[in-house]
Amino acid sequence: MERSDGTAAPTAESREAIAAATRFYHQLILERRASPQDDMISRLTQVEVEREDGTTTMLSDREILGFASLLAGAGAETVAKVIASAAVIFAEHQDQWQALRADRTKIPGAFEELLRYEGLVQYDMRYTLRDVDIHDQKIPRGSAVLMLLASANRDERAFDGADRFDITRRFGGHNLGLGYGIHSCLGAALARLEGRIALDALLDFMPEFEVDRAGLTRTRETSVAGWATVPVRVRA
Repeated sequence: MERSDGTAAPTAESREAIAAATRFYHQLILERRASPQDDMISRLTQVEVEREDGTTTMLSDREILGFASLLAGAGAETVAKVIASAAVIFAEHQDQWQALRADRTKIPGAFEELLRYEGLVQYDMRYTLRDVDIHDQKIPRGSAVLMLLASANRDERAFDGADRFDITRRFGGHNLGLGYGIHSCLGAALARLEGRIALDALLDFMPEFEVDRAGLTRTRETSVAGWATVPVRVRA
């Protein structure tokens, strides 16, 4: 998913990594069809789906490959980026890190605030199913709409002190860190569980720390924001 400056095309290294992952998943699918195990790929090889013409068939290798690529990409890129951002943000808000150490019941709220304050998914694309009037503008049916989720998560009309990081923030509505509605993140529950476990582990691993900001580098991807490298020095 890495991109070079000035282009939306994947780098040569990214293309090779994608090709290698595709070969790996395809071989894994063949192995699981021949010898199923207790895992997701094995279950997908045994799934039957009803097609648009009313017939029922098994998922094809190509369809399972698509599922595997989606699940791996979403799982590898999302929570990992939030954890990296957590280190950077809490390094700037050490008082809140210590407050979290003192009361770990605040971890769920802290993870929600991380999703809101510096969400990894910056935007999403949708198509209107009907004409929509918003802010004196008409969006015709069938139009592509680019929704800036990161901007919405800093909307002062929805969040008091929207540019302030606050792990004690009470969410009266819904932040868009994992989307919203019928097309929200399918792995939201897992992401929240992983994020909370990760924060709990980090509190044990680095109760006091600092980030070497000179060594920070941003990730270069088209849809996911975050840090590629976060050098951390743990204080004894």
